[in-house]
Amino acid sequence: MTHIWPVQLERGRAPTSYGAGVVQRHLEVTQSAIPAEALAIERMSPTLDPLSLKFAIHLRSARLEGLDVGCGEGVATIAALARGARVVAVDPDSSALSRLLAHVPSEQYRRLKVREALLQDLDFKFARFSAVHASRVLHLLAPDDLQHTLGKFFRWLYPNGKLFISVFNPLGPFWRDLRVEYSRRMMLGEPWPGYIESLSAAMPELRGATTGVHLLDESVLSRELKTAGFVVEDSSSYLLPWDTEQLCTGVVARCGS
Repeated sequence: MTHIWPVQLERGRAPTSYGAGVVQRHLEVTQSAIPAEALAIERMSPTLDPLSLKFAIHLRSARLEGLDVGCGEGVATIAALARGARVVAVDPDSSALSRLLAHVPSEQYRRLKVREALLQDLDFKFARFSAVHASRVLHLLAPDDLQHTLGKFFRWLYPNGKLFISVFNPLGPFWRDLRVEYSRRMMLGEPWPGYIESLSAAMPELRGATTGVHLLDESVLSRELKTAGFVVEDSSSYLLPWDTEQLCTGVVARCGS
């Protein structure tokens, strides 16, 4: 279920937005102890990364609204609003959305909509967006859900919109213990070599992390984008400025003709 919220949001539980972290989610689901250092695996973005900046700049001259999926506290949304854009910001955590609204000047409220929703539940039957921004959210999805989500992105953007998407790359330093298994899967031609169903089994130091994570390299992400109907315009990989243990791959894609 999704909820559209007014400008003032009720206070919710402690933040667990898409940007708050895979391991934090595992902690809440399992109610098991996970080492404190593991909670730094993912954080809400404290500043724009290269892909999010491209999204904000693109919306400066866009005719339609932009969609920021898993917006967290709204770093990308705020940057786009500052450039005159209209944005729909979505996150499953009402507390993160409250903090987003607290940082938006009141005169920009008319160009902002916020929605509380899980990515899997999110849909816009008749909406058309100039751009969709999905920064480091696909790691939460199993393969079938990932393919379904990319299909939704294409439908929301068709015919002229652009997708700005970034993912956690399995070649990042944090995932070094998974590289042998990842390489083995690649050699076997497995379609989803970075899908880890149980983090605690793959990385025992993350005890209590009973759910999985989906890491995507450039080749797998590009393959799935093309399958969904997108044409990749630009792709690059970069270490996060605030967490050099994490390598991200960012892609800009448009709807194919």
